[in-house]
Amino acid sequence: MRSKSKIFDLSAISIIACDCLQAVICIFIDLFFISRILNNPDSTASENIINIGLFYLIYYFILATFYTFSGYILKKINKSIFVSIGAVVLTGVVFMVYLMSKYGILSDFVPLIAVFYGIGFGFYSSGYNNLTAETISSKHQVRFFAVKRIMFQMTYIIFPISLGYVVDMDFTVAALIMLAVCALLILFSCLIRPKKTYKLSFNLREFGKLMKENKKETKPLWLVYVTNFFRGASYDCFTTLITILVMKSFDSNASLGTFQSIFTACSLVTMFIYLRYYRKKRANGFIIPTIVAVTGTIIAILCATNKTTIIIFYAVYSILNVILMSISDSRRSGVVRVLSLHSHILESNAFAEFFLGAGRVLSSLFLLLSGVFDSLISDDSTLFLKIALGFVCFMYVMYGVSLIWLEKALIKQDEEFKKVHIAEEIIKTED
Repeated sequence: MRSKSKIFDLSAISIIACDCLQAVICIFIDLFFISRILNNPDSTASENIINIGLFYLIYYFILATFYTFSGYILKKINKSIFVSIGAVVLTGVVFMVYLMSKYGILSDFVPLIAVFYGIGFGFYSSGYNNLTAETISSKHQVRFFAVKRIMFQMTYIIFPISLGYVVDMDFTVAALIMLAVCALLILFSCLIRPKKTYKLSFNLREFGKLMKENKKETKPLWLVYVTNFFRGASYDCFTTLITILVMKSFDSNASLGTFQSIFTACSLVTMFIYLRYYRKKRANGFIIPTIVAVTGTIIAILCATNKTTIIIFYAVYSILNVILMSISDSRRSGVVRVLSLHSHILESNAFAEFFLGAGRVLSSLFLLLSGVFDSLISDDSTLFLKIALGFVCFMYVMYGVSLIWLEKALIKQDEEFKKVHIAEEIIKTED
């Protein structure tokens, strides 16, 4: 019980609460805002997909760019302030979506909403990621992030189906709920107190030089950035493509929320198994089945796009993908500290966001182009949308492969550390 209290103190609980609350905002924006664009009767299906691609292209570009400037401020001020500012801006985005949807002008302001959404999450994520790195020790990374992912998944059980029905019945009530969520996000962000603060630097050029000069020692960190690129090029776009495919087939916010909730509930079993049996040396046993199963369902969709294949894909992806998310989340926050690069947390998070953002921008560009090229064929064409899905599937396979490389690099590093440690003990004994 003592070890649990050390991990899950008020700050750790507040970090998990912030993660769950921002997930509710993501559900509202990424699911129901997107569904409103897809259901726009004044535009063709291809034009709506172009709008979605444009939205994410702008959003991800701003989000990745934000880290270039935020690090200079974050090293001087309380990071929870950034989280609170982000929550306030996201509250404004929710209010904008409500007003523009109410007056039927949502599609006309997609770029503007994307800009503010990117700025809001830029503030939030830059503060949140660095707070997490300073608050949760590397010793407890795997356990903490597994529990955090379980709570995150529970959020995706409760809110998609409930918000889906509320949105279909009364969008005003849904917007009021979201404002309350934003207020709670601000409150919990103020309760996070890092266990240990470090004298942080922020010089991306010098950090890159340090990484280059110590390639062998920093290889695991390089692999963290590589996995982030492939994660950005697959995970986020998969979520968007799922939304598009479900809305095209079922045409209902309630259906979208119901599927999300049911399959996310099933994923909790996956997380408990992961938490119980995961070790670095067992990583392949978790990662490979996930890649194979998800890829198989994508191939099924490419061969025959119908309600059955979409539901199977949705189920497999939702239930198994949490494994890859948990591994990459814990490694992003933990590896920089394992390598004793505590003072470079800001630079490491900036590099991680650059790679993540590059992958996101690339996949969003593919989504945008799929809408453009499908519109040239016919209004109902999905040929290039399927090609984009195939590209994202390949990126997902590489995401899994890069995670395997990362786990192997960490195992090798552990073995080398043990050899050095044993050699030092022998010398001490001889002395």
